[in-house]
Amino acid sequence: MALVSKTFSQIITFTRASTATYFDSAGVLQSAAVDAPRLDYNPSTLAAQGLLIEESRTNSIRNNTMVGAVAGTPGTLPTNWTLSTTGATTTQVVGTGTENGITYIDYRVQGTGAADTWNVIYDSSAVAANGQAWTGTVYLKLAAGSAANLSFVQRIVFRDSGFANIQALDSSAIAPTTANLRTQRNTLSLTATQAATAFVTYQLNSGTPTGAYDITIRIGLPQLELGAFATSVIPTTTTALTRAADVASVNTLSPWYNATTGTIYAEFALTQPASGGNQFLARFSDNSYNNSIADNVTAGGFAQIATASGGVFDGTAGAAIGVSANTVAKFAGAYAANDLAACLNAGTVATDSTATIPSGMTRFDLGSDHAGANRVKAGYLRRITYYPTRLSNAQLQAITA
Repeated sequence: MALVSKTFSQIITFTRASTATYFDSAGVLQSAAVDAPRLDYNPSTLAAQGLLIEESRTNSIRNNTMVGAVAGTPGTLPTNWTLSTTGATTTQVVGTGTENGITYIDYRVQGTGAADTWNVIYDSSAVAANGQAWTGTVYLKLAAGSAANLSFVQRIVFRDSGFANIQALDSSAIAPTTANLRTQRNTLSLTATQAATAFVTYQLNSGTPTGAYDITIRIGLPQLELGAFATSVIPTTTTALTRAADVASVNTLSPWYNATTGTIYAEFALTQPASGGNQFLARFSDNSYNNSIADNVTAGGFAQIATASGGVFDGTAGAAIGVSANTVAKFAGAYAANDLAACLNAGTVATDSTATIPSGMTRFDLGSDHAGANRVKAGYLRRITYYPTRLSNAQLQAITA
């Protein structure tokens, strides 16, 4: 039989109801069109990371692309941004531009000592509620001057209905360098614990100066999103914007799928493995929850293969060691009647002898289930391989080494 080479789009049906950002092989931030997959690269190392899969998120900062900024002394900050200063602090909007595809503003601040501080709030308060986790991110670079006597901190502030501060968190001191802006994304997360929480803001504060300073800080694409971890940046101009979820599936299983025995191999990296919910890596199903075979990461962060047949979830084999965040993992789940096996990173093979292999499979979903739920919250699928045979335990260890 002749080998047939097919492209990504000929094999995988991919949808996303919005544009979305990613870094290309040169480390430049790009925008992928609606329904276009993102094959992302590490902005620091430029190494290929795989197919970027993310849940839907909203950037609540309405203008992170510096619309409305005007150079001058002091100049005009971007629309919706606000500034407060103490002491004899002086400020200047030097200008705006783009570095590595990241829109930025260069902002110069000068002071004489500890009394001269300042903070920039990227937007007025976004609506928030008690129990919610929020994450702020911003690219920062030393554009000119010296940071010898000045550091910076990120701050997330929760406010009540009267806009009074009721909870706040400062990051550790940040010392931006002259390195590429794309390599200096800073992140801060905070969960609201006050019943009166109604709003949230994200801002950049100067630390307490230790002497005279004159520094120009480059601020790029700040983002504030509802979620416990950061996702890819969402550019905005006048209003909060939502990036839709990434959805990928294979909808033709003939002639390669073996209904009675097989192995699903997944090489992946997840931002938050222990997310409180299942994250499906690769899953066969009959377009329902009644019949399926899946490699997934559990709510607690453990990789497993699991089967359901006739609505009964009767087979599970999982690794005893949890998946590490933002670290490439290799997992293989093998199946046959009453014979499941699972191996993570060449470790001990776990087995289960109670599985019923379901029939009637019609689709193969990547990064979610058939309904678009139980999805990968954020991360990369680097490789998915299907073997139409139950590989031996030794082979499972070999392919995940």
